[in-house]
Amino acid sequence: MKFFESDETKVVSSEDYNYVFSKKTGQFARWGKTKEDDPEYSPYGPEILDLEISDGNCKFSCPFCYKGNAYGKPGYHMSLSQFKTVLSKFPKTLTQIAFGITSMNANPHFFEIMEHSRVMGVIPNFTMKGLEVIDTETAERIASLCGAVAVSIDMAHKDIGYNLIQKLTDAGMTQVNIHQVLSMESIDQAKEIVDDIKSDYRLAKMNAIVFLQFKNKRSGSSYGKDKYHSISSVEVYADLINYCESKNVNFGFDSCSAPLFMKSCKNPKQIQFAEPCESGLFSSYVNCHGDFFPCSFSEGEGDWKEGLSVLNCDDFMKDIWNHPRVVEWRSVLISSSKKCECIFANSCRSCPIYPEINSCKK
Repeated sequence: MKFFESDETKVVSSEDYNYVFSKKTGQFARWGKTKEDDPEYSPYGPEILDLEISDGNCKFSCPFCYKGNAYGKPGYHMSLSQFKTVLSKFPKTLTQIAFGITSMNANPHFFEIMEHSRVMGVIPNFTMKGLEVIDTETAERIASLCGAVAVSIDMAHKDIGYNLIQKLTDAGMTQVNIHQVLSMESIDQAKEIVDDIKSDYRLAKMNAIVFLQFKNKRSGSSYGKDKYHSISSVEVYADLINYCESKNVNFGFDSCSAPLFMKSCKNPKQIQFAEPCESGLFSSYVNCHGDFFPCSFSEGEGDWKEGLSVLNCDDFMKDIWNHPRVVEWRSVLISSSKKCECIFANSCRSCPIYPEINSCKK
């Protein structure tokens, strides 16, 4: 494998796995032996890391929080030294980190952590609650460090979130998104935000609304068993996608939603924009204690009651990325749609933890 890095680019070149990543724009292209070939996974470690740096005692206490970070739950924050240790264990091929933080000021080392990430050539991103209030100086500091920022809108106080988005775009950020957790109960909210994107001047320079598939993880959560329901209907999802397109509003989705998007596509060419579940294949998750899991939803579930310690590992590739538990997860995920009879066989990858949200009925 050959690796090249400059101030603006990361490049990996090998016989079966290649990528080009722009640190400046976030554009990423991956291919295998040919440009038409898609590798099943990265043999050189994850491209993307989801990293939790704060847990518990969240002042927002969102009722749908799958982490159960309610106010009053004991809080824990990853230290700067712990972060440096974790990052040092990852291969240099890592391109981006999506930081998980309960509120922007929760972790006292947050900006130092993002600064160190930049110094090490890894682009930081994070999601913030649309109830945060920041000044112009903070917005400019975020813009100088982050590749992308997502804002989660509180519909009861959406003006605060929209003002936050405007402050970030005015600071020069082009990759500012709205993250909308998508359940059967939030479809109308999503459409309301789409309408606002078209009509509200504060949202004129934002990038897109990104839909996150709701998954009913109740581990320590306070939101109740029957309050929210995952979208499993292709018709419901397709209606929302058609609504975005009819309004000419940019939209995106997480990899959990990829199977629904693929089945909703009227234009087969759009399928190439979908990246099905990539956990343990191209991405990974590490909690604030330095423990690895394939993704944040796998933490504490099934064979992942306990994670693998990144902080204490000697060789990330040997001890983590090619650990037997990760290899088994990878095998299950890759083979999950091999026997499907639909047109998406070999590309749809069903969630090993929540198969009901995207498993193919065929």
